[in-house]
Amino acid sequence: MMWKWIRRVLLIGFLGCAGLAAMLLVWVDPNDFKPQIVSAVREATGRELAIEGDLELAFFPYLAVSIDGVQLGNSQGFEGPFLTLRGAHLKARLLPLLFSRLEVVAVDVEGLSLFLTRDAEGRGNWIDLASPPEPEEAKDARPVLARDKRVPVLASLIVDGLQVSDARVVWDDRSAGNHYDVSGIYLDVSDFAFGEPFDVDTGATATIQDMNAELDFTATAALELDRLTVKNLNLTALLNGSRLPKSPETVTLTADYFSTDGRLDNGRMQGLGVDVRFGTRESAGASSAGSLDVAPFNPSDVFVRMGMEVPRFSDPTTLQHAAFSCDWSGTRERLDVSALRLAVDNSTLTGSVSVTGRENPFVSLNLNIDTLNLDRYRIRSADAGSGASGAGGDDTIGLPLRQLRALNGNATLSVGALTAANVRCTDARVRGRAQGGRLVLDAVEGSAYGGSLEASGAVDVRTDTPTYSWRHNLSGLQIGPLLADLHGRDAVTGTAQGTASVETRGNTVSELKRNLDGRFDFRVVDGALNGVNIPKNIRDGIRKLKGEPTTPDEPARTDFSVLSGSGILNRGVETTRDLLLLAPRFKVTGGGQSDLVREDMNFRLLLTLEGSEGKFDEGVWGLSSIPVRVSGPIRSPVVAPDMDAVIRSLGLPGGKAVQDTLKGVGSGLNKGVEGLKRLFQ
Repeated sequence: MMWKWIRRVLLIGFLGCAGLAAMLLVWVDPNDFKPQIVSAVREATGRELAIEGDLELAFFPYLAVSIDGVQLGNSQGFEGPFLTLRGAHLKARLLPLLFSRLEVVAVDVEGLSLFLTRDAEGRGNWIDLASPPEPEEAKDARPVLARDKRVPVLASLIVDGLQVSDARVVWDDRSAGNHYDVSGIYLDVSDFAFGEPFDVDTGATATIQDMNAELDFTATAALELDRLTVKNLNLTALLNGSRLPKSPETVTLTADYFSTDGRLDNGRMQGLGVDVRFGTRESAGASSAGSLDVAPFNPSDVFVRMGMEVPRFSDPTTLQHAAFSCDWSGTRERLDVSALRLAVDNSTLTGSVSVTGRENPFVSLNLNIDTLNLDRYRIRSADAGSGASGAGGDDTIGLPLRQLRALNGNATLSVGALTAANVRCTDARVRGRAQGGRLVLDAVEGSAYGGSLEASGAVDVRTDTPTYSWRHNLSGLQIGPLLADLHGRDAVTGTAQGTASVETRGNTVSELKRNLDGRFDFRVVDGALNGVNIPKNIRDGIRKLKGEPTTPDEPARTDFSVLSGSGILNRGVETTRDLLLLAPRFKVTGGGQSDLVREDMNFRLLLTLEGSEGKFDEGVWGLSSIPVRVSGPIRSPVVAPDMDAVIRSLGLPGGKAVQDTLKGVGSGLNKGVEGLKRLFQ
């Protein structure tokens, strides 16, 4: 009897609910609520919502809500809609609603289009929809879903079927000139519930500039309050476009496991000639840690497959091999990259990098290169040299001031064997730092050609006119082999040492020359001037005056025991007063000035016919010294004896004979000075 009454009550309740639903369908038109919905959206977002289609309700056998033709307006200053929706339909079971439980039978979304735009100033059209940042004292470290009070209600959601069809996302970045269009997105998920795994099988068509990509994505996912986990991720992209000469190209991205809390197992990307493996791991005291490994590949081939022009290096065999690997660990305020290894052709770079802080980050580099030949990577160009600045030319340096002022950190770079401009150096080391627009090279060290260099320098870009300073100490350098490698011939040989301390400022090469101040000195011992034999030229000239035959041929070489000098630089003018060339039977002393701005020089020298081993072995009319003037353009000076001074010292009778003699001497000195000039180029 009791069951009979229960059945009657349930029947009456069911009929009552059905009658109530019928009355609601007859008396309530959901479209009457459109103005309230539009007004609520306007108040919440400041944007206009347009609902072109009808709102529909159904109560049997499910509670069903449908909406068509929805458009959400854009942020102020942006054209077109922000979001459009062709149609959306939701069905939920009625009985669970009586127990405050939402069980969705189906969610169908059709034709959802989202238009994301960033203007030329970098402002996004979604910024006004974002929640304002929480104050520091109110911040919660838990994930967003776990902090949202509405999520527990959604967590009880059970969806028998979720289907998204013909969705589209458009990204237009006008500040960077990028435009991406991903369309045809579909998603079909069965038996979705929070915390329960569900299969994802989706695809889309993407347009990136002038390239198209057919995307296919499969995975098993689970959405929880504090994270999203994905297993067996597999993304395949089939790329086509005029920029890819070998298209279609296939790029795949796979991972065994991925979660939003930072774990990633066995990630791998393959395509376009590159094979990259990556993953994360647990590390004490780090919120994120992992490794990256790029298998050996051919960079030139990758350039070609990506439609990029391969640089025209002087050595066409460069960029044929490369590989990269590193480990990292990071926290909210620090990133450390260790076991860094980059191999390019015959060079291998190893070391570590650390970045500390989020605002104005401090970067610390400690890098080592085993061998580096920069000459192999010089860019070949048919126009090389045509842009050299000259008179009236554009000699602007054009430093990136804003980027240099933003640098903050320190760096140490060492190179075991370095080649640049055919000059070879070993054990090179540079240690520097940068902060607030001041870049300081605390130490520049290296060994080359039997000698060593110790130097330091700085560049200050805190003002619009950069300033530069440089100091060095050079010792034990075998200058002959250096000049042979640098210029193709050893015009001067010997062991060299020297110091310099200079500073300047300016934005152009001309300004740097004009503002150059400082001092320098140099000394070369036990050397020779190659290509000229000054003693023989003097001796043969004197013998010719005496009517005697010239001496037998000798090597075109002038030995000396000391070649030295020092000078000061003042506003681009170099002044030297103690130039000395000491040879066995003669010496050259004197000084003068070189104007680096006008590029001319004026030196007065004295050739004395007595050297470190005694007087010259030929003599004429008691002449013991010859004044010489070196003047004209620095690159091609004129060397000539000062005949007025010679005539005044010897008297008129010997003037003509001496002038004839010095013609040969002058040509010899000219060759010698030309060698000295090349020394300091």
